[in-house]
Amino acid sequence: MGESHSQGGLRASDADRQQVVERLSAAHAEGRLTLLEFEDRSRQVWQARTYDDLAGVTADLPVPSQSVTPMAPVTSSPPAVTSSASVASPESVSCEVDASFAAARRRETAAWAAVSGVGLAVWMVIGVTVDWFFPWWLWIAGPWGIGVALKWINGPAFASGSSRRSGQAR
Repeated sequence: MGESHSQGGLRASDADRQQVVERLSAAHAEGRLTLLEFEDRSRQVWQARTYDDLAGVTADLPVPSQSVTPMAPVTSSPPAVTSSASVASPESVSCEVDASFAAARRRETAAWAAVSGVGLAVWMVIGVTVDWFFPWWLWIAGPWGIGVALKWINGPAFASGSSRRSGQAR
């Protein structure tokens, strides 16, 4: 008795899962998925066992070779004459990504500086009452500061690359 299996019921390999994650990453880069959706779907991909499971994760995304024409935004007034300058160029999108990256890094740096400053102040107040004391606040400020500095140095690719690796199973 020969059993017939559909292609979708076959077991998926790690290479198949990696291809789907790359497709999700491209969809995230195009703005089709939010970061939370990308992370959730990546987690689902690495937990998938069959091709059907993988297909379900990307069912609402266009096929990579399929060309999708973006829709114009809906406005209450009639559209003005459009020029080629109104279309978002890759450079303008890159500038927006860089601006949001810099804003996020500034917030992280401010939080690090505030917590480190409070730790330093507490350490100094304790230092007035004790002859010798360990600079414990450096254990808070040091590693956190190194992490913030690495994010500044490596740029936006460092921040997005870490989330991609976190969903992979070994």
